[in-house]
Amino acid sequence: MQIKRWMVVSGVAALVVVVGGYAGFKAFAGGGTGAQAKAQGKGDGGAAGKDGKKQEIVLTLAPVDLATAGPATLVQSLAVAGTVDAARQAVVRSRHAGFLSHVSKRAGDRVQMGERLGVVDSDELRLRIAEREASLKQAQAALTVAESNRAQQRSLADRGFISKAALDSTESGYVSARSAYDAAKTQMDIAKAALAETALTSPISGIIAKRTVEPGERVGAEMPVFTILDPASLEVIVPVAAERVAELKIGQKASFQLDAGGAAVDGALTRIIPTTGSAARTVETRFALPANTTVPAGAFLSGQLRLAQSAAPITVPRVAVKTDVNGSYLWVVADGKAQKKRIKLAPSADDNNPLVPVAEGLAAGAAVLTLRGTEPNEGQAVALPAAAPAVPVAATGGTAGAVSAAAAAGAAAATGK
Repeated sequence: MQIKRWMVVSGVAALVVVVGGYAGFKAFAGGGTGAQAKAQGKGDGGAAGKDGKKQEIVLTLAPVDLATAGPATLVQSLAVAGTVDAARQAVVRSRHAGFLSHVSKRAGDRVQMGERLGVVDSDELRLRIAEREASLKQAQAALTVAESNRAQQRSLADRGFISKAALDSTESGYVSARSAYDAAKTQMDIAKAALAETALTSPISGIIAKRTVEPGERVGAEMPVFTILDPASLEVIVPVAAERVAELKIGQKASFQLDAGGAAVDGALTRIIPTTGSAARTVETRFALPANTTVPAGAFLSGQLRLAQSAAPITVPRVAVKTDVNGSYLWVVADGKAQKKRIKLAPSADDNNPLVPVAEGLAAGAAVLTLRGTEPNEGQAVALPAAAPAVPVAATGGTAGAVSAAAAAGAAAATGK
């Protein structure tokens, strides 16, 4: 069957229309996707630019990071340390060997001057006294015979029955007997005195710090038995470098502490021993403690000796002062921003004082940063807390000493808040 010509032409035209429509749709769809991707890319680039923009970092402070420059009394001090000892103390020794008995006191007991503490039983002394008694009786008997013979010879000499030479011989015998008796009596007194020394008595009033012998134990001659000290006479023995002795004066005060954070106890310089140790080149000084102190003897104390003091119109914490090749400077808060200020420090004789005097470059009342470690940037914004409790500020490099409410108020005024 023969296909008509008009039917072929119509089929080709329809095919062209379908293919052309499909190609146009694909082109239109592809163009739309490219625009959308371009728009999306443009939007993403704007967001990245916004996030990547460098923002200013605000330095947030705690109250302890600030201090107010102002007047203060600077105390020049000297670090001192020493051992506590009693100015009045005594060691009770046994003068003779024997056994300790009749002990009435032990370490920690309070005693009065002249009070008996114990007795040393000595067989040697008792035997010596018995020997002296026998010698004394013998000498007394010989003296009695000599006195009787002397009286008879004088009577005979008065009547002319004996010669003067015989009388002189009798007198000589009497003098010899009298001397022997006196010597025996003296020896007896010495033995009694030695026996009295076996009673151990306290030479001062105070407290027994040590008892080295227990009752019933044997005691050697000159052996220490009791150590007694007067707790009202405690003092600190402090060695001071010889080159600093010229700064010391009797009556100067020192503040001591038994341990870190413990209660302070004041002492007054009472004695300067005018000798220098050959090795350490130090001079021994004594600081008297209050009579009612609770510090025990033998304790080690450390502290500061106040040498002199002076008034400074402007001072700042030492930790706030920085140093570079151009000199000293510090950071202050002005108009809510950190500002670097060059200063000139006044001479200070004490490098241990937490405050330093400022001679030039800073006015009283300035809010000073006491940050440790990392320093702020010039003009960096500063946020000050309003009477908030101190918190750690590790991000700023640490904290300095506590600041008063007046300091925080002065810092807030300096920032315009």
